[in-house]
Formats: sequence, C-alpha cells, structure tokens
Amino acid sequence: MADAPRRTVPLATIAVATLLAAVVAAAANALLRALAVAVFDIPDTFEHLALRAVLTSTVAGVIAGGLVFAVVARFARAPVRTFAVVATVFLVASLGAPLSVGLEDPPEYAGTDAASVGTMMAMHVVAAVICVTALGAAWRRATA
Repeated sequence: MADAPRRTVPLATIAVATLLAAVVAAAANALLRALAVAVFDIPDTFEHLALRAVLTSTVAGVIAGGLVFAVVARFARAPVRTFAVVATVFLVASLGAPLSVGLEDPPEYAGTDAASVGTMMAMHVVAAVICVTALGAAWRRATA
C-alpha cells in the first residue's frame, strides 16, 4: 500500500496568512497594551511595554512563526498539528523573557510588577494563538 501523497500549499499562501496574522496580532497586542496601561497604571517609562517594542516584537514573533510553519509544512505529515506542538513549545520558552524581567531583584526597570509582567506574558499568548489559528486555517482552506 502506497503512502498518501503529501499535501502542500504555495509559499505565497503561507506568506499571506503570516502577514494577516502579524497585522491582527499587532493590533490585538496594541489594544491589550493600552488596556493594561490604563487599568494597571503601568508607567510610560516601562520600556518593555512601549508601543514600538510591542509592535516590533509581535510582528517579529509572528514572522518567525510563519517561517517555522513553512518548514514544518514542507516536511511534516500533519503540519497543522505538528506546528501547534512546536509553537506551544516555543511559546512556553518565550515566557522566560518576561519572567526574567519580573524575577529580577531588585527590578531593573521602573514599573516592573505582576501586572506588567502578566501583560507581557498575555501578549505572547495572544500572538501565538493568532499565529497558530491563522496559519492552520490557511492550510486547511488551501488543502480542502
């Protein structure tokens, strides 16, 4: 019995899905940042939640996710499921960055508290969920 042919999608499909995911994730994280700054009174001097830092790191993370998905899609038999697992591992690893800021004693940055660190961690989760969802949906549509 022969193996089923591996389904593929054009790289352009992955690139467009990545671009859309980056825009949506950046907007979502900008909104989350604005809410957190207003609700938790996070100071403007807290550079990790500066709007430029939020947008840059969100877009970079989603683009990295798109590149990883393109590689996974090329080699995995079940790319969406495999990518979800890989993305989850990367998400957990990425939470080390905000945790390291929060665990500094004494804090190196003014405004470092549970709310600011929790906001950064939530942003990582938001970007990951949007990225995995968008790329998985694009794959399913293209291979349906």
